[in-house]
Amino acid sequence: MMVVLLTILLRLGWMEKNHMAAIIHQGLAKIDIVISNEQAIKIAKGIRNVMFQWHIYFGYAVGVILAARFIYMAKRGLHYSSPFSSQATTKQKFQAWVYWLFYAGVTLSVASGLIIKFGPESMKHQVETIHALSLWYFIPFLGLHLAGIVLAENSQEKGIVSKMIGG
Repeated sequence: MMVVLLTILLRLGWMEKNHMAAIIHQGLAKIDIVISNEQAIKIAKGIRNVMFQWHIYFGYAVGVILAARFIYMAKRGLHYSSPFSSQATTKQKFQAWVYWLFYAGVTLSVASGLIIKFGPESMKHQVETIHALSLWYFIPFLGLHLAGIVLAENSQEKGIVSKMIGG
């Protein structure tokens, strides 16, 4: 997920087409070559598309991992309490809702990415908007997840990080 997020941040920042076009103009001006802004943007998009292919490859990998996770959960059950369980504590219900929202966000991201790549051209623009917006769930999840780890390590659940890493 971090690689997918990195490609998005690169595309929105350093590798934004107008920003790159300005750099291309400056570089070519140093060797007395003048091109139009449209040509510079076309070159910038070509450079950026090579990087963005990795976004697609890692998107496929996330889809496979997500499918494997759903199959695992279907066979082995949930590793957390149901948010609807009367026996679950408030903390357990909160954790369950965070996981459900995370899985919903990942599913929406993967499904919309697949529709963009393989779906009808008529839907592409609307689905691209949904795809771009659906990825923003990851940043608050990451913050909540890291905060939860820190809280757990400093409470009665010491050793949770080594359990996640070592199994």
